[in-house]
Amino acid sequence: MQIQRLEEFQIDNNLQQLIRDLLGECFSEYPEDRSYFRQLPDFRYLAWKEQQLAAHMGVEHRIINNDGQLSRIFGIIDLCVAPLFQHQKLATKMLHLLEQLAMDHGIDFLVLVAKEDDFYTLNGFQVVDNRCRWLVIHDDQTFGITSRSLHQSLLVKATGEMQWRPGLTDFLGHIF
Repeated sequence: MQIQRLEEFQIDNNLQQLIRDLLGECFSEYPEDRSYFRQLPDFRYLAWKEQQLAAHMGVEHRIINNDGQLSRIFGIIDLCVAPLFQHQKLATKMLHLLEQLAMDHGIDFLVLVAKEDDFYTLNGFQVVDNRCRWLVIHDDQTFGITSRSLHQSLLVKATGEMQWRPGLTDFLGHIF
């Protein structure tokens, strides 16, 4: 199994189609016509078994405001493994690669939103219940800004010395 990291601009049409197919297979409500949900990620990790795309993880790199402290984060998007390749620790390997990249480059936290948190808590993430603010995007349009709790769906993992704070977390853009 080979895992590669690609910047979004390096992904050609054929690879976008493979990513769309995998995302559609793993997420029943995923838009059929694109390889992203609301916005393009900055880069992706892709796992391959020969010529077959086995797993995917999108990543956004940005600054967020966590209770008054600016934090450099990698936001994790659409982590999935094709059913044929599940239970081979591919998702865990991709998370470890991202965590190492974060530690090597001064990223403070890995952040994601997920309804099912067991896999992530087993990989060192903690569920936090901050009130959050973000830009609302729906059907490729900006609708405004919202502020609310994500009801135990926000997960974080520190990759540096900074401590996560319990107050308002402003994503300074859309939620991933």
